[in-house]
Amino acid sequence: MAKNESLDQIPFFRALGDAERELLAPVSSRKNYKKGETMFREGDPPGPLRILVKGLVSFRQRQYGGEGEASFGSVAAEGELFGISALLGARERYFYTAVCLEPTEVIELDGPRLLRLCEENPIAGIRIMRRLTEVLAQRLTAAREQIRSRVRPGLISHG
Repeated sequence: MAKNESLDQIPFFRALGDAERELLAPVSSRKNYKKGETMFREGDPPGPLRILVKGLVSFRQRQYGGEGEASFGSVAAEGELFGISALLGARERYFYTAVCLEPTEVIELDGPRLLRLCEENPIAGIRIMRRLTEVLAQRLTAAREQIRSRVRPGLISHG
């Protein structure tokens, strides 16, 4: 269990109130990974939602029609969320592999317990899910900007 006072040091949790952090503490734990260790593999059933405390994690996907994996990004910023498949349900799978490029510490939130907590505490659940939605919206905006910066005018038609 991650202590409530340690959760308020992480940006994701800092945006939540004391009551939400208190509810999240029992479903969260800290875990350390070694350099080169794989947290999860593309196609694995979802495990916990993870929040980076320190370290560097590379995201990789298998290549279509080829062999091997290609890296498509990484997280190094404290408070970054990843492994969001944990909140999508047991039938979903991880979309990528996560490998630690250096010793890494994360807070892991048990997906099924987190969802149950949100259902049992709807007001807190809405606040927690709103925070998750903010993170996803920021990523979508960043992805759109990245695509926009790489596309030359006139290459994409709208009709």
